[in-house]
Amino acid sequence: MLCHLTGIISIIIIGKDPGKAGQYFQELSYYQKKMNKGYYLQVFYLLAITSVLLLIPTSCTYDYFEDETNYEVYVPKADKDLRTETYSIEDLSIFIYNDVLNKERYSYNPFAENARSMSGNFNFRLYPGSYAVYCFTNVQETNFQNLNTYNEARFDLQQYTDGSYKEPSAIYVEYKTPTIHFPGPLVSDTALFERKYVGRICVAFKNLTKLDASLTQANIKEIRIEASGIGVKQYLSALTDSVNTRSSRNSINDKMQLKSKIFDIDYKDFEFGIQNYYFPSPDLSGEGSEQMEPIALKISFIGQSDNVLFNLDTRITNKAGDPIVLHMNETLVVEVDGNNIQILRLDDLEEWNPQIEQEGESGPGSGGLGV
Repeated sequence: MLCHLTGIISIIIIGKDPGKAGQYFQELSYYQKKMNKGYYLQVFYLLAITSVLLLIPTSCTYDYFEDETNYEVYVPKADKDLRTETYSIEDLSIFIYNDVLNKERYSYNPFAENARSMSGNFNFRLYPGSYAVYCFTNVQETNFQNLNTYNEARFDLQQYTDGSYKEPSAIYVEYKTPTIHFPGPLVSDTALFERKYVGRICVAFKNLTKLDASLTQANIKEIRIEASGIGVKQYLSALTDSVNTRSSRNSINDKMQLKSKIFDIDYKDFEFGIQNYYFPSPDLSGEGSEQMEPIALKISFIGQSDNVLFNLDTRITNKAGDPIVLHMNETLVVEVDGNNIQILRLDDLEEWNPQIEQEGESGPGSGGLGV
């Protein structure tokens, strides 16, 4: 382009004043060199800017696609630098939902899939939006059902061959509601696993010989409980916080069959006791009932010869006869003092003989690990 422009200017100058052509050509050569220098500088700047722009998408690609991490769940009890015999978990299940199951992950102690998981970090790549995240531990004997759809996803109690239900393990859960932006920073949640999903009903006994002379601690081999009015399945969409979470049941005839070894307790002046885990009280509104139904316990004292020494029935109600709701991570105590029975909420969990928790394993009838 500069060459064509130079030729045109030369013709015009020679035509007007041939005598000054040499002077004009010298000046033109000077300006041509200057224009060429400016032209090459512009090209250099353009290439430099283009190189910088090419580097920016490369950085974004690494952060959001190759690394595949914009959401992270940190589990201290899975962190190799923090785990001890008393501060750890054995299994981890994570389910991430919008309307459907978006991501799921399972891991087991020592969580050695990669360096991140060994440090307690579990990473996900999610599309922008809001999610419901459920983290579980101690669910190896829990039956999960219909996980693909959020409103249908649930977990159920296991059943015996006669159709009655088994006691749940000491299930722990963490519920999170992250919102993911793109582009945006890494979103991180922490699953401490310090609060149980299950509730606990403890029964403390004293003066049982007022009911029957055979009911001495030495004569009682174990206690069996048939529980009704209980929940047997938990929908994830109904699992939110410790106050509002409610389980469900399949039938008004649902029953749990429980067995417990008796143990000495340091609870007030009571002599011995038992404890068992239950799902939170069921929501009966789906059955067309606005009234709560109390949990009912049929307690059978079993002798050393596996004979039934005595049966005791009680309902989990207050003094007015109204049902008491069993919440997540809550302990109710049934105090049996001879013929007198009362039910209390235990505000301080340490009141219920916490050392016995460490003697058994985390399973049905054992009371689990932790208070």
